[in-house]
This record gives sequence, structure tokens and C-alpha cells, in this order.
Amino acid sequence: MIKKLGEGTFSEVFKAKVVKTGEFVAVKCMKQKYTNIETINKLREIRALKQLSSNKNIISLLEVIFDETTGRLALVFELMEMNLYQAIEGRKKIFTRTKSQILDISNFTCIRNHA
Repeated sequence: MIKKLGEGTFSEVFKAKVVKTGEFVAVKCMKQKYTNIETINKLREIRALKQLSSNKNIISLLEVIFDETTGRLALVFELMEMNLYQAIEGRKKIFTRTKSQILDISNFTCIRNHA
């Protein structure tokens, strides 16, 4: 983990670096504890992300990490440049569909810009 990017009611998001590839990712650490992987696989967020993973307009879920001993769950995503609040805060014009794709993943909202 490199640094904390944000925190919501249900999770915290960190910037991390994959040791094997050197790639930067976003790791969403859920605050709730889980008892088993079956419960996790039934979560709406997990099911939706898995179903939509091939869509280029949706942030990519790279990995689901579950630690059985602690009950902790972490979701690994591609890292985006900024969250939605940061994008809107410095913007004077309304976003156009061709300029950006707005993505909402529970508490962590991301934006992917197309130049």
C-alpha cells in the first residue's frame, strides 16, 4: 500500500503497487467482516462487477482477496486518475459522453478520461 485515497461508510480505498508487475492499482478494503467466500460472491457489487468486467466503460475488477482468518475483504481495481468529486470540483463545463465515462463503484466513484 502506498497511500490512502479515500474513505466511505463501508470501505477505505488505497493506492498500491503490484510487486510482480510494478502496476499501480486501487485496493478497496471493506470494513465489514465476512465469514466465507460464498457470502462474498453473493454481494451485488461483486456480481455486477464480474458481469460487467468485459465492458470498456466499467472500471476493471482485477482481483477479489478474502482473508478467512480475519474475515477481511479487499477488491483490487485498475487505478483511476481521480474520483468523481475531484473531477467535478475543478470543472466549469458539463461532462459530455464522448469526453468521459463516469463510473460509480459503491463508495468509490471514479472517472476515466478520454483525450
